[in-house]
Amino acid sequence: MSGGAGSAAGRESSAGLAPQPTIDEHCRRRPAEPLRPYVAHYTGYRQRGVPPARHRGLPSPFLTLIVTLDEPLVLLAHPDPRQPPGPDLARAGPAPAPEVRWAWRQLLASGGAIRITDLAAETGWSGHHLTSRFRTEIGLTPKAAARVIRFDRARHLLVRHAADDGYRLADLAAACGYFDQAHLAREFRSLAGCPPSQWLTEEVSQRGRDLAWTEE
Repeated sequence: MSGGAGSAAGRESSAGLAPQPTIDEHCRRRPAEPLRPYVAHYTGYRQRGVPPARHRGLPSPFLTLIVTLDEPLVLLAHPDPRQPPGPDLARAGPAPAPEVRWAWRQLLASGGAIRITDLAAETGWSGHHLTSRFRTEIGLTPKAAARVIRFDRARHLLVRHAADDGYRLADLAAACGYFDQAHLAREFRSLAGCPPSQWLTEEVSQRGRDLAWTEE
């Protein structure tokens, strides 16, 4: 009888150790109206049983603030070797000058395509002064910020048109203000560490999309 009881207990124990179902969910929402000048959107994730993977954190015109409710998120490295992967971006600083805020909004609105000389002329500053103040208050020069904004737009369009058979990387390059497809590819290698098609495959292939892209 004890043997039978032990077998039943073993079966119950085994059932209790059954693997939990995999959960991989996310949703994205805009914030309430009073927060929209400061917060672009919220993205919530719930994951359980998902195998470890590498995610490329790419340059973006937005500051990402991550709040974890369960296990901590560990940052292994920062793209800039001079900056440790820590919470130093949380420090408060003075508000940017109105001219710098205006120039930043114009860069965003144009997708990074506006000329820096035109920005400087509209602010009434010299190009050198705008570059100096912009770098001090934003952390990048206007030219570097335009590059990041242009790249961010390109990668989002790349995902959006991934399943369009008639859409090519040359079309993407022209739409985002690059000289040609080779220029687009160089920017992806520089800012993402890989060609556009490789990045798209790594980031989106698990969604089951058709990644029929060609690179010249």
